[in-house]
Amino acid sequence: MKSSLLNPLHHVLAWSRLLGRPALAACAASLALAAPAQAAWPDRPVTIIVPFASGGGSDITARLIAKELGESLHQSFIVENKPGASTQIATRHVINSAPDGNTLLLGTISLINNPVLYKNLNYDAAKGLRSVINLVDVPDFLLVTSSLGASTAKEFLAKAKTLSDANKLNFGSAGTASSLHLAGEWLNQAAHLKGSHIPYKGSGPAMVALAGGDVSYSIENLGPALSSVQSGRVKMLAVLGPKRYPTLPDVPTLHEATGMPDTDMASWFVLMAPAATPDSVVNLLNQKINTILAKPEIRKQLLELGEIAVGGSPKDLSDRMKADGAKWIKVIEDGKVKIDE
Repeated sequence: MKSSLLNPLHHVLAWSRLLGRPALAACAASLALAAPAQAAWPDRPVTIIVPFASGGGSDITARLIAKELGESLHQSFIVENKPGASTQIATRHVINSAPDGNTLLLGTISLINNPVLYKNLNYDAAKGLRSVINLVDVPDFLLVTSSLGASTAKEFLAKAKTLSDANKLNFGSAGTASSLHLAGEWLNQAAHLKGSHIPYKGSGPAMVALAGGDVSYSIENLGPALSSVQSGRVKMLAVLGPKRYPTLPDVPTLHEATGMPDTDMASWFVLMAPAATPDSVVNLLNQKINTILAKPEIRKQLLELGEIAVGGSPKDLSDRMKADGAKWIKVIEDGKVKIDE
């Protein structure tokens, strides 16, 4: 494991000042007076790049935050979708953008996983981006096909162990190396199961497969899972996090349901900026978004999307990414997860 992969994605500009030199200070002061006043940011429309197609959770979240930022800062915030190459196209675009605060990235855990999964990345997100704020957590839920006949997580583990021993256990996900696939690999490792992974092209097809009994279980976010659970074709047995989901108080955590170690498999959406973006811009964005995320109506809308508002400082996000990087990279290595390139 390269230690650089675990470094926080937080880059603070170092400013040096000359002290005790009055002549230079006077010169600097006269130059400052002579220079034209610089317009305060944002002085033109700001673009938030989303690495997925429109209509998904990340896109809806970005548009919600963009609308609120536009109203707060009296400037247009535009969402632009740049899907493809497992978020690489969007990430590279923002890294190569001018560090003036006018191009931002809606980031996901691919920022910390892609350097491990792809050996030929032509960018370094750890050096090319800086943290702005953790927007939301997106909790994962353990789902099983109703035809399995398991009503609790304990019953599922017992049946899964039998199927695993007979090499008949499989699980579906929204795609290879997605956070949902990795959460399934974590469950295999933690519960000592041999579930074979079957990737699908997105959460929609994965849920259809689970509802139809083509796979035994899946780890999925609330939004894509809800209709299948409400139809009765899929059972939601536990949340893979430290707390119950606020709008689903009857769904236990995996730890509560089984006694397995406490865990947090939630993915997240974060806001990132090019590394040399000024502190003044990052701090203003952070302040405004924290205010937005504290609004009860915004928190309610996010919960309906299956997301929990987070917020915090840029350092909080950097620390979170460092800790989660260690966790996800271990799952990738222990599960021998590979991308077919």
